[in-house]
Amino acid sequence: MKKLCTLLLLMLSVAAGFAKKDKAKADSIKNLIDNKSFAFVARSAMPMRGGFISLTHSYDVQVTSDSIVTYLPYYGVSHTAVFPGEDSGIKFTSTNHKYEVTKTKHGWDVLIKPEDVRNSVEMRFNISESGFVMLSVRDYRRDPITFNGYLR
Repeated sequence: MKKLCTLLLLMLSVAAGFAKKDKAKADSIKNLIDNKSFAFVARSAMPMRGGFISLTHSYDVQVTSDSIVTYLPYYGVSHTAVFPGEDSGIKFTSTNHKYEVTKTKHGWDVLIKPEDVRNSVEMRFNISESGFVMLSVRDYRRDPITFNGYLR
């Protein structure tokens, strides 16, 4: 009986330690989002009309208080022609954009709408409290695409 009580106390203390660590990580992520200072690293892409694509190159989105730098690939159907020499990825820098944050049950939704980019793009980050991210990109001249990754 004494061993059982000791084992239960040990399990409770370990669980409490994990809860504190998870809370600290969530607070750190919230701070990054509130300060508009985070980097999303894409590990996979899922085009609307295709399957899962694992990414091996370091594609990312850098968000700072004054700019957004996006370097992502694009897989999918374009509704406008891509001219020779024009890059077909999702690559731009924006210094004029809307940034909206909504708290969800298990994280945050961050909506970014660049206003100084040639194409009308909308990026919606669904960020979990543990730092995993699903990014949905809507470009009105192409099919939507979703990326999975993490915050750095």
